[in-house]
Amino acid sequence: MKKILVFVLALALALPAVAFAKAEFSLGGYVKLEGYWDSSQNNAYMYAAVARDNNVAGTHGHFNMRSQESRINFTIKGPKVFGATTTGFIEMDFDGTTDNANVSSSGTWQARVRHAMFRLNWPDTELLFGQYWGLFDNYIPESADDGPMMQYTTALDRIPQIRLTQKFASNWTVAGLIGLPLNSYVTTTTPYSGLANNGSAAETPQLQGMIMFSKDLWGKAAYFGHPKPFTVSVSAGWQRSISRYSNLGVNAFGQNGYVGTAGIINQKFVTPWMAQAGMFIPVIPTHSANLAGTASIMPSFFVGQGCEAFGMLNVGMTGQSQLAHYLGTVGGINYFDPVLMRRFGGAVNAQYYFTNQWFMNVAYGLTRNYGVDKTNGVTGDSLLGADQWRTQEEVDATLWYRPVQALKFGLMYSYVYSNYFQKTAGVAGTGPTSPTSDLSNTGHEHRVEFVGIFYF
Repeated sequence: MKKILVFVLALALALPAVAFAKAEFSLGGYVKLEGYWDSSQNNAYMYAAVARDNNVAGTHGHFNMRSQESRINFTIKGPKVFGATTTGFIEMDFDGTTDNANVSSSGTWQARVRHAMFRLNWPDTELLFGQYWGLFDNYIPESADDGPMMQYTTALDRIPQIRLTQKFASNWTVAGLIGLPLNSYVTTTTPYSGLANNGSAAETPQLQGMIMFSKDLWGKAAYFGHPKPFTVSVSAGWQRSISRYSNLGVNAFGQNGYVGTAGIINQKFVTPWMAQAGMFIPVIPTHSANLAGTASIMPSFFVGQGCEAFGMLNVGMTGQSQLAHYLGTVGGINYFDPVLMRRFGGAVNAQYYFTNQWFMNVAYGLTRNYGVDKTNGVTGDSLLGADQWRTQEEVDATLWYRPVQALKFGLMYSYVYSNYFQKTAGVAGTGPTSPTSDLSNTGHEHRVEFVGIFYF
C-alpha cells in the first residue's frame, strides 16, 4: 500500500513538471530611480492642470524621488497550437496605492498588473487575448518622466481585449480589437451611473481599429534604441454609454455644479470616440545598427470626445469630460443634458544621436477643450463641474547617456503652461497673504528631473 501511495505522489508531482517542460520562461524588466524638483504642486506624470499663478497654496516648489516605476515582466514561450507559436506576457510595476505619499520611509507602494496577455502568431497573423496596449500607443516620446505626454499623444489604454492583427502586401498592417469599455466620467461631479467606472454602464464593448504602413524607404532612425523605418498610421475608437439628464445648481464661483434630482429616470446614449494619426520619419537615416549621427521626427495628432475612454488622459481628471446642454426650465428648475467634452491635441517629438551612447530627445505637446459656449449660464453648451482648463502645453528636453545596454541615465527640463476657461474667486482668510482678488486663469510650471535605469 505504501509503495502505491509513493508512486501516486511521485506521478502527481511529475505531471506539472512535464507540463512546464513544454514552456520556456524568461525574466525581464528594470530598476528605476527618478528624482525631480518642480516649481508647482503637479504630480509625477505632469498631467494635472498647473496651479494658477497667484494661488499661494499651489505655486511653491517641491522635490520628490520615486522608484515604484521599476518593473518586472515574465515572457512564456509555449508549444505550437494550430500551426501558431504561443507566447504569454505578464508585467507589473509598483505604482499601486500607497499609504500617504512620501511620509513613510518604507513607502508601502503596492504591486499592480500592467499587462497580462497571451497570443498566437502565424507568419502574417496575430491573435491576442488579455490586458495589453490598445491601438493608440504607437508614438511615445522618449522623455525622462513616466508616461510622457499622456494628455497629448500617449494613450494609456491597457485594456482587456481580443485583438486580431493582419499583415499584407509586405508593408501594411491592419488591426482591430474588442475590449472593455472604459469610463471617461468622474461620478462625484456628473450625473453618470457609478457603474460607469468599470464600464458596466456601457451598452457596447469598446471597438478600436488601425491601419499602418511601415517601410524602409531611405533608411532608419532610432526609436527607443532600435532602428525604425518610415511609418504612418491612423487609429480610431468608439464605444456607447448611458447617461441621464439632471438639474444644476450654481456654486460659489458662478460655475455649474451637479445637483441630483429625484424621480428623473430618462436616459440617453453618449458615444465617446477618438481618431489619431501619426508618423515616424527618419530625417538623418542609418542603414545599419549604428545609430550615431541619426535623427528623426515623430508628429501625432488626435481629435474626439470623451477621449479619456481611450486612455488619453485629460488634465486634472476632475470632471473634465462633460458639458451641460440646456434642455429647458420646469417649475423654476433648469434641466440639462450631459454632453461629452470635445477635444483635440497632439505632439511633435524630435531625436538626435550624437553617438551611440549620447542622444537628445525634445518633445512639444498641446491639447485643447473646445465647443464650450459659456462657462456658466443656462444656454448653449456650458461647463459642468468645478474648475476646468481650456488649453495645456508642454515642452520636454531630455539628454540621455547609455554607456552600456544595461544602464541608462537621463536629465530633463520641462515647461508646462495651463490656461483655464475663467478666473476663480480668491479664498477669504485672515492672514496677510490670503488672496483678495480673483485667481489668475493661467499657470506656469518648470521642472528639472533626473532618472537612472538598470535593465535586466
